[in-house]
Amino acid sequence: MSDKIPTDLSRLDDRERLGAFDGALFDRTPDPELTQLVNRASEVSGFPIALVSLVADQIQFFRAHVGLPPDLEASLATDRCTSFCQFVVAGDQPLRIEDATQQPALPNDLIERYGIRAYAGFPVRVAGKTVGSFCVIDGKPGQLSTAQLEELAKLAQAASARLEVLARKWAPPKDAREEHAHRAWMAVAESQSLMSLSEQFAAGRLTFEEFQRGLGALATLAGALEPPR
Repeated sequence: MSDKIPTDLSRLDDRERLGAFDGALFDRTPDPELTQLVNRASEVSGFPIALVSLVADQIQFFRAHVGLPPDLEASLATDRCTSFCQFVVAGDQPLRIEDATQQPALPNDLIERYGIRAYAGFPVRVAGKTVGSFCVIDGKPGQLSTAQLEELAKLAQAASARLEVLARKWAPPKDAREEHAHRAWMAVAESQSLMSLSEQFAAGRLTFEEFQRGLGALATLAGALEPPR
């Protein structure tokens, strides 16, 4: 378990890592087993928020969750570059943050917008690639015991195993044409979060303030829709 924020983020854009994502991973339908795991993680840690967060090309997508604020529960995503989970992927190891306000290397967006203070995340893997983080989050500084961290690590392993089951067998792009098609598919898959946010607002299930906060969290998603260069 590391307390240091990685500075090398190149792993995030690794082509083979991004190739591990497919439609099954981006499915918005709640998975009972993953939901059970995040609920258990919240109980074990005492932290109100627990997630299976998939760190993709432009966003982090919440494949399973408990305790999210309404706007994030609607969008199921934030911009990747504002996430804490990106650092779990970049470092490919567990990350512990006891007080986010004391970590200047962390992006301020989630700290200021949602008051995040404590965080503990563990890598989740598909096809041998780290695709995201199994994490717990609190709005106040907090420290987890060795026993709690060990139990969370076991739950993260179970989440990885479940994601492997959900993911269909799919080979990474082999040439420029397949790479173009894959990037286009990723853009469509990731944009679902933005469309869901709009639908939730139109249906009156989000306040205007919550809708604006959600839009802010997904502000860079438009970059995913640009054609590859």
